[in-house]
Amino acid sequence: MDNFNSYTNNWFDFLQGLEMSDWIKKMLKDNFIEELGIELVNYDHNKIKLKMKADDKLKAPNGYIHGGAITSLADTACGIATFLNIEKGQNFTTIELKTNFISAANIGDNMLCEAILIHKGRTTQVWDAEIINESNKRKIAIMRCTQFIFS
Repeated sequence: MDNFNSYTNNWFDFLQGLEMSDWIKKMLKDNFIEELGIELVNYDHNKIKLKMKADDKLKAPNGYIHGGAITSLADTACGIATFLNIEKGQNFTTIELKTNFISAANIGDNMLCEAILIHKGRTTQVWDAEIINESNKRKIAIMRCTQFIFS
């Protein structure tokens, strides 16, 4: 299968020639991210916004949306935004993330996540992500993510 995951070291080659929004959408396919139903809302080089509908497959035993699913939405936003801020030949990995949960998400909620670049260094990037309920704008969680940039 010709998908993004088979191009781990040459992802620029896989995405070459695509418009940026198509480039991002292609990164969301054929992997864990697609299983979660995460979709692109908008982006620029210093921030990105993704959405995810909270459905039954994302619920925890207590009936609310699992914290791991919420963290995955934020980590995905930070990761894709990092891809937009590294050069050909570079890659990255998450070296630290911390999520604070503010309120619960329920089945049927549309969650919006916006990740914003806080620091862009030579070997690290720091991103802050905020997840809100799209309908009532209630804050669900905040997350800080540090990415290690390497060649």
